[in-house]
Amino acid sequence: MAIIKNDDGTMTIEFGTGDIKIGSGMMGDEERGLVTFIKQEPKPIGYFEKQVEKQVDLADYPVHLVFKNTDSLNVLIERLEQTRKYMTGELNVWKD
Repeated sequence: MAIIKNDDGTMTIEFGTGDIKIGSGMMGDEERGLVTFIKQEPKPIGYFEKQVEKQVDLADYPVHLVFKNTDSLNVLIERLEQTRKYMTGELNVWKD
């Protein structure tokens, strides 16, 4: 299972098998960015499926990230890029 609610109340999202649909858009007030995650039948990683409805019910999505400004989004992007460098061996996570 790709999205797991752990016994301690935390959530784990495990990527890499194509069974997580990642959506993006804006909150209803058009001031906050939104990224959603929901379990789906496995598809090729990176598969794009245009959202038909302009608005979605967030209760249908077990995990969503909300960004109040682009600075907070930039921090997440930077951390993801850093993680990629660790995974490819470009950086060693155990060295300063």
